[in-house]
Amino acid sequence: MDVTLYGLDESVYTRIVRLVLHAKGLAFELVETDPFEGGTVPEGYDLRHPFKRIPAIEIDGVRLYETDAIVHYIDAILEPLSLTPTDVEIAARMRQLMRIIDNYGYRPLVWGIYVPLWWRDGEQPSRESIEDGRRVLRVLESFVAASPGAAFADPTLATFYLASVLAAADSVAIGSNLIDEQPRLREWWNGVRTLPIMASTRSQHTKF
Repeated sequence: MDVTLYGLDESVYTRIVRLVLHAKGLAFELVETDPFEGGTVPEGYDLRHPFKRIPAIEIDGVRLYETDAIVHYIDAILEPLSLTPTDVEIAARMRQLMRIIDNYGYRPLVWGIYVPLWWRDGEQPSRESIEDGRRVLRVLESFVAASPGAAFADPTLATFYLASVLAAADSVAIGSNLIDEQPRLREWWNGVRTLPIMASTRSQHTKF
């Protein structure tokens, strides 16, 4: 397959797609696309993503944007490995975890905690970001025992959502301490963060 991924290697959501592509054994070209202030995007990028965000992808002529749509498409077209559980309840729990990251986890753990400390010369996170991050991690901890098949027993799409966000949070002391408060999540993450697939997708801007 001819696969071109548009994004940044330090982007959390671009990394989610990269992790899924690696897990499925699909080679791809990464075209640097920086929609943030001071960055540049390829000419005509608005035709690939009308909102000029990242990531976007083209697979054998099929153009997609939005991480959720991209990873589900990749999973559906490449067999035999499936990253979506066959059990409908477990699959629903997987999607729950993905939406938890999207709607409640990404903002405090990445933009609220990781970005200030890593990218802004040690600027201290707000109390609200810390408490919101703690609440999200506590919820994720509850899934480890209650629904291990959703992300924690075998790899699913949610595994890579969690891994990409936790890799950023665990790169700074406050985020690492918050993960430490959730022992089952920490134990699982300690195993995941050293996997070859994490090393092959790590940028210089995270520790894991």
